[in-house]
Amino acid sequence: MQIVKMDNQGRGITYYNDKIVFVNNALPLEDVDISITLDKKKYSVASVTKYNKISNFRIKPKCKYYGICGGCQLEHITYTDELDYKTNYLNDIFKSLGVKTDRIITNKDYNYRDKITLKVNKCIGFYKLNSNDIISIDKCIIADNLINDKIKYLKLIDTTNIKEIIIKSFDSKSMLVLNGSNDIDISKISKYFDTIYINNRLVSGNRIIATIDNIKYYIAPNGFFQVNISIAEMMFKYIKKLCVNKKVERILDLYCGCGSISLFIADSVKYVYGVELNKESIKDANNNKKLNNITNVDFSCDTTDNIDNISSFDTVIVDPPRSGLSKKVIQKLLSSKIKNIIYVSCDPITLKRDLTYLKDKYNIESITTFDMFPNTYHVENVVTLTRISP
Repeated sequence: MQIVKMDNQGRGITYYNDKIVFVNNALPLEDVDISITLDKKKYSVASVTKYNKISNFRIKPKCKYYGICGGCQLEHITYTDELDYKTNYLNDIFKSLGVKTDRIITNKDYNYRDKITLKVNKCIGFYKLNSNDIISIDKCIIADNLINDKIKYLKLIDTTNIKEIIIKSFDSKSMLVLNGSNDIDISKISKYFDTIYINNRLVSGNRIIATIDNIKYYIAPNGFFQVNISIAEMMFKYIKKLCVNKKVERILDLYCGCGSISLFIADSVKYVYGVELNKESIKDANNNKKLNNITNVDFSCDTTDNIDNISSFDTVIVDPPRSGLSKKVIQKLLSSKIKNIIYVSCDPITLKRDLTYLKDKYNIESITTFDMFPNTYHVENVVTLTRISP
């Protein structure tokens, strides 16, 4: 089977019996033998059983688990080729909108993750590719060095009552989160971690803090925070610069999470109002507000669908989950008089869908890509939109 191109998940594409087949770890122009691992009516997914012809672009992966672990998809090409691939597939997605990503902002391609989540079932590790089976690991080369240094201590834990283990690293401090039963013995490992949680309960040490530029954030054990803090800082600074250049005064920050963007841009605008459905995230947002002595930001725990009177703001920042914006939010934006929308997206497919609706009333000024997840097909995009004058 000859691979003709790659899809937007880093898989090779071939065709068999007039049906598209997505092939893991396969590059264009490679000739491969395959084994079907998933067969659907309209498509199949396959793995390579033999490489008959290998691409000149293929390199040897650095990770010994690559191809077995399902975490990374692009370690078999150089980082330069990875960035070219991402640029091409993003521009292909956005082509119908008449726009392109203007650039991809990058930093290091290894040891960038500030968090890893390990599954537990007789062994500790990651899920195998396309499986719920677990492969035992002793190192993750895209994770922070401090995280990798701590993995070896996990063998000291009795994992009988543990389903999941999370390790986080911020500001040279380590956090261990043990999810499962509340009855877990940490006596043998407590000295190796700065902070330990069992589920959401702090059982050892103090809360750790992440610093982005001059803003500090409490890190929650099971809450969301950007996993690539160096790229997150570049993205937050970019958003702040947009606000300054557009002379933004009042911002509505939808899906604000723990207040990461709201608090970072607060010193460049008059007022920010953040909205988030998750109660724990709003609690963290208010604690982070106090931690930084910021007074021009307020947070509300509510669904974004309920937000009214949004025309009192001149700019809206949206950072939704992969599912994108709801139809209600899109309709409220379209019927408002909001001048600017800054759309932060982790899924280019739902981003394109939403931009297709928004472009009826908004010009798409730019799409800037931040490579938050090197060695994977994932990216973060920041889109700026400006209201079309009536």
